Amino acid sequence: MRFNLVLRYIPLLLVLAGPAHAQESQEIPAYANSSLRLFLDGDIGVRTMLGFLPPSSDSGVSFEYPRWRRIELQGTVSYSPDRKKITGNGNSLVASGTILVWPSERVGVLGEVDSTHLWTSQFNEGGVSPVVGVVARTRYAYPGRLYIKYQFATGCVWATPSNPCTLQSKRLQGTTIRQEFQMRPSLRMGFELGIYHFCAQSNQNEPAIPRSCSWAVTDLVSFRFQFRGLRNGQAY
Repeated sequence: MRFNLVLRYIPLLLVLAGPAHAQESQEIPAYANSSLRLFLDGDIGVRTMLGFLPPSSDSGVSFEYPRWRRIELQGTVSYSPDRKKITGNGNSLVASGTILVWPSERVGVLGEVDSTHLWTSQFNEGGVSPVVGVVARTRYAYPGRLYIKYQFATGCVWATPSNPCTLQSKRLQGTTIRQEFQMRPSLRMGFELGIYHFCAQSNQNEPAIPRSCSWAVTDLVSFRFQFRGLRNGQAY
């Protein structure tokens, strides 16, 4: 089954996380110190329903920078060599910038901008999408964060002779749920589930025929390694 690759890892993460139990609030500080945290990131999983050949993987760098007591800045850049089914090849580059605000000790809200670019032997596509979400500090055997995000659809809806866009946007939109655990001061592990709605290309010469749209589910296991010397032992 298409989920076997990722499901193989999820029980391990759940065992490592241990049973949920209450903690005193001081065990997870409301605000970590303001030092910059830099990471090497990696994901592996399945994005078959989005048109990629399995397995899917990406690697990159990211940072977290707590500032002004209740505000945290985040950014990521990642590269993926995932191959599209239709072309048998492909390369992707994704960059994002995030502002996270903590109204309370445990729960925060975020705004994000994602920029994606995919190039293959037959076509190139890309776009910029706004994302909103919430994040919660979780109370398990290991400190962690639960991110729930929603990505809004952007880009060309319908290509016509008067419309300058030459390639229709997939109008990708949907929700991602990502749970991350800080297993060690220098290691974070987690898993992500994505549920998306997107549309296929249509014929601009037949506007009476609607675009066909589908749902897709993705699942990934993530690993993040914090650079030595910039890490700290505090929960995040």
